[in-house]
Amino acid sequence: MTPRSIGHLASEMAPLVKVGGLGDVVSALAHEQVRRGHRVLVVLPRYRDLALPPGWRVHEFGTTRVPWGVGHEPVRFQIAEDPATDLRVLTIEHTGDRRFFQRAGVYDDPVSREGYPDNAERFLFFSRAAVEALKGFGEQFDVLHCHDQQTAWVPCLLRTHQVDEPVFDRTATVFTIHNLGYQGVVDPWVLGLAGFSREVFYPQSPFEYHDRVNFMKVGILFADLISTVSPTYALEIQSSGEYGFGLEGVLRRRTGDVRGILNGIDDTVWDPATDRYLDAHYDRDDLDGKRACRNALALACGFPLDPDLPIIGMVSRLVEQKGLDLIERAEHALCDLPARFVVLGVGQPRYMQFLRRLADTRPLQWHFETAHDEALAHRIEAGSDLFLMPSRYEPCGLNQLYSLRYGTVPVVRATGGLADTVREFDPVTREGNGFVFHGYSHEEMLMALRRALAVHAEPELWRELQRRGMARDSSWRAAAQHYDRLYDEAIDRVAQGRVPTLESVRDSF
Repeated sequence: MTPRSIGHLASEMAPLVKVGGLGDVVSALAHEQVRRGHRVLVVLPRYRDLALPPGWRVHEFGTTRVPWGVGHEPVRFQIAEDPATDLRVLTIEHTGDRRFFQRAGVYDDPVSREGYPDNAERFLFFSRAAVEALKGFGEQFDVLHCHDQQTAWVPCLLRTHQVDEPVFDRTATVFTIHNLGYQGVVDPWVLGLAGFSREVFYPQSPFEYHDRVNFMKVGILFADLISTVSPTYALEIQSSGEYGFGLEGVLRRRTGDVRGILNGIDDTVWDPATDRYLDAHYDRDDLDGKRACRNALALACGFPLDPDLPIIGMVSRLVEQKGLDLIERAEHALCDLPARFVVLGVGQPRYMQFLRRLADTRPLQWHFETAHDEALAHRIEAGSDLFLMPSRYEPCGLNQLYSLRYGTVPVVRATGGLADTVREFDPVTREGNGFVFHGYSHEEMLMALRRALAVHAEPELWRELQRRGMARDSSWRAAAQHYDRLYDEAIDRVAQGRVPTLESVRDSF
């Protein structure tokens, strides 16, 4: 392995700022790469609520003005450093009149629970400011690793406006699709803010998508290599509009440049033997602590301490993608199951109201908390017997990996990373680590749950299933090796001059 200088550009990184799994992934991958000997910088927006952990050092990096349409906008940079790991974070604060990141929330207004109407401007500004900061950083980066549509303009800016900038002449770009369902589709006026004339906007151009501009499409076309977060999802998003959301054709054009690398988990944070949020600790050889965690969760939810009634947990964004419509359709059948349900999540008002009604009318069977609560998420993983993930699509999923590590048996739909990590348990051969259904229907979900409950009724068989899941290595170590190889390939392409340009990308359409 050759040590590299790596820059991650992302809209989240736990624990500084986290909305979902993206924050966990960026943090865990960056920390693992530091442990592997790489020099790593993470670039983040300086949100109002961004919180640095105790002990981190912060110093000013300077100010500048970022090209913005026909003018410029002011920006302030700070460097934060974790003395325990040598990980560095560069924060970008917009100091213009609109203060793009000095507001509550990250993507959504917490009051309306709707996305901010100027999100396109906010994250385009972040991308342009990040490029300006890296130009003056005093270090040549081998790879700029861009995450999701919020940073999709960076590969384009490097191959257009910055094409003659010496500091980037050997820099490769990798664009990771964490969730293709969120693409950043806006009207073409945004091209002016990005520094492009309307001449580049025409049918089938790299900037045009049904008469609008699609950030995700820009990232896919201009990056040297594209990755996504599981092998199955890499195939799914090229297969049909169901998974590709209109970009399946664009991805098929670059099929030789798309890689699927399964996410890992930070097994120093997600470890039932040391987890600071748990009431008791346990491991694969001694599961007594899990029973204590289960009892603590039951008491916190107001459930009776009945070991014969398993607890089924869910920690999820409450949106249709996560299968909440299946839960809704299966309401009466789920209430008839010999089980209790604990749900933690924030999302669409429809599903929040549905779950609140269940919790209010059936308090001995359903418990619902609406919050971003990291401690409770850990306690649900440890205290549940089963973990339900009925996703319509799931690029990777992290909670099934947390569940396996915590001896909490996952029940999942076979899609994306769920299909790559969970195998149906066979009570005869004793192979498999969970319960899987394939069709997107509440009937199939219920059948999978009933199979799981049948095995739960056999304690010895259930413990064997728990231990099988806990034996799986879901750490970032294997994934980081795959990224090392991906970076090497991208760097070799740049060295050979095989990079996307405005002309080559235009000619591909």
